Amino acid sequence: MDRRQRKTRRAICDAFEDLLRQERYDAVTVSQIIERADIGRSTFYAHYETKDALLESMCDEMFAHIFKGVNKSCETHHDLRTATLEGKLAHLLYHLRDDHGGICGKLVVEREPHYTASFSEQLAELFESDLPVRPSSQPRDFVVDLLVSSFCEAVSWWLVKDPARSPEEVASWFLLPF
Repeated sequence: MDRRQRKTRRAICDAFEDLLRQERYDAVTVSQIIERADIGRSTFYAHYETKDALLESMCDEMFAHIFKGVNKSCETHHDLRTATLEGKLAHLLYHLRDDHGGICGKLVVEREPHYTASFSEQLAELFESDLPVRPSSQPRDFVVDLLVSSFCEAVSWWLVKDPARSPEEVASWFLLPF
């Protein structure tokens, strides 16, 4: 991708993020994105087939760092110890709160289906790989699904009711019953 294409994609993403700060995902239209990004309709469609494809692309980029790069150093949260599941969840909470002006967390709170489906898949992989193996009569996939659902609810609770709490504290609380 050349410099011009990157610049156009950035303009589209910035416009989309601005609109998501103001409205729910389902209320944002491609026409609004095009107008805000100051591009033509064909230019938008040259980069993304649909608004859902744009969101999916943004999710892939965010999740690549949050989930795939969670053990690597992070420029924004370099002092976090992420070797444990608790550290990884705290790292994730920082990104949900801080990245893209809090849009990631907002999409979880709003339970936006496209975002939460991708988020839940990635979260399930994290829990699957980091959950200690314990002798139990419960099927492992049941436990993973329970953790994913509970974590999404914990994120919503935190961002709506007590956002002043630190991500480390919320991650610690989340894991207490497990």
